[in-house]
Amino acid sequence: MAKVRLGDYVRIRTGKLDANAADQNGKYPFFTCSIVPLCINTYSYDCECVLVAGNGDLNVKYYNGKFDAYQRTYIVESLDNKLLSVPYLYRFMDKYIETLRNISIGGVIKYIKLGNLTEASINLPTISKQNEIVDVLSVVDNLIKGVEQQLADLDILVKSRFIEMFGTFPDNPKGWECCTIRDIVKEVRYGSSRPAVEGGQYPYLRMNNITYEGTLDLSEIKYIDVPEKELEKCTVRKGDVLFNRTNSKELVGKTCLYDRDESMVLAGFIIRVRVNDKVVPEFLVAFLNMDFSKKMLFNKCKAAIGQANINAQELQNIEIYLPHLALQKEFVSLKYQVDKSKFVITAKFQ
Repeated sequence: MAKVRLGDYVRIRTGKLDANAADQNGKYPFFTCSIVPLCINTYSYDCECVLVAGNGDLNVKYYNGKFDAYQRTYIVESLDNKLLSVPYLYRFMDKYIETLRNISIGGVIKYIKLGNLTEASINLPTISKQNEIVDVLSVVDNLIKGVEQQLADLDILVKSRFIEMFGTFPDNPKGWECCTIRDIVKEVRYGSSRPAVEGGQYPYLRMNNITYEGTLDLSEIKYIDVPEKELEKCTVRKGDVLFNRTNSKELVGKTCLYDRDESMVLAGFIIRVRVNDKVVPEFLVAFLNMDFSKKMLFNKCKAAIGQANINAQELQNIEIYLPHLALQKEFVSLKYQVDKSKFVITAKFQ
């Protein structure tokens, strides 16, 4: 089957709004670089399309209806649904995003150029064949969604248990002692500002390796060369808390625990936090990934052109409650049991 140039079969527009336009009480979806769309009270588009996040956490979404979009979001529509169906286009783009990640430009924050989309080559079977392919993939999707729902339910269980044990913040209904993150850390450092290189000596942990949900994703690793004298300053080790300080506004504050035995070099847009004996690192990670903290971080970060930021001093100034250490450890034990269940569910599906 001959391939065709995607740009000959689609219309591509870009969003116009800044991330600050979001309104958590809005009635329409607001598509940004985040996996999860925000909300907004107005809409500029009403169509069936594929949305491609043009920077940050590069991702693809299908949508049909009213919405608005961040200024670095590409809105891709079929010029003729009898030649190219949008669901089939979405299936293509959902796979092609891997290629886009590899050819994107920029340093730590990656950008997709418009030409990377228009010049893509796509197989274009008949509409009936496109529909058949989409139907088969939909069956597979339903199986995957079933597993993902089980995993999501377990994540909800962990968050619910956290609220039950410790309460929300800053409400602090249980009256815990309060402090700042500065009071519970013994070291806070930025990662390396050096770029990744082909054939580098050390694995390089970047902001794309931290998920919005607060897990470590090492499915895509690059490498870096760092002088021996700089290694200790930018190496991450097991038990470190990793905080994504610079990204698109809704992604600033992604936080995870580094739970691997092997060492990696940390990128400069991530802050490495090592806690003292007042807190267990898993508790700090869970606190910063709670919905009340996500909202606080979104409001706290300073927006700039194409990105936003919370620096190390601002991170340390964030207030937090401090439950008894034994209770923190009880929560961590529960989370470990849930993580084991998630591993079993995933292993069965594979």
